[in-house]
Amino acid sequence: MGVKVLLSEAEFLELPEKPGKQELIQGELIELPPAKHSHDELGNRNAELLRTVLPSSRVWVETAYRLSSQSWLLPDVSVSWPDQRIEDDWKQGAPMLAIEIASRGNTPEELERKRLLYLAHGAAEVWIIYPKTRTMLVSRRDGSQHIAADADYYCDLLGITVTPAYRTPV
Repeated sequence: MGVKVLLSEAEFLELPEKPGKQELIQGELIELPPAKHSHDELGNRNAELLRTVLPSSRVWVETAYRLSSQSWLLPDVSVSWPDQRIEDDWKQGAPMLAIEIASRGNTPEELERKRLLYLAHGAAEVWIIYPKTRTMLVSRRDGSQHIAADADYYCDLLGITVTPAYRTPV
């Protein structure tokens, strides 16, 4: 198990760019390895689905959100709020919808911490997609539901249906 690295916001923003993702969860640096092809394909497929009902300018793949000075997250796919605040060229607060795709770099604890942070900082909905089981956890402030591998999910927030094809790696 690695050593927990705590950083200030200034230290986090000074990190050199490198392959993979770097996130800050309550001051803790989380480094994820580069995504595999199937992970990227699944993210792109979900982004394309979202773009069928939303302008491209609101659908993002791995873009940063500053939730607080101690928490910066990069969801695999997200939908920004129509009036998402931008400050110092960074999106402020949680996206309207955050999608995380579970992968070899995510621990269940990290995914849960992210889910709770998104919701606490204003996300309307969070999807955690589990490609190996083709299932999905959908969370809102009023609760969560597990979507089975063979079930569709109708997102009334956006007016779209997510089928198992959008939860299965290529």
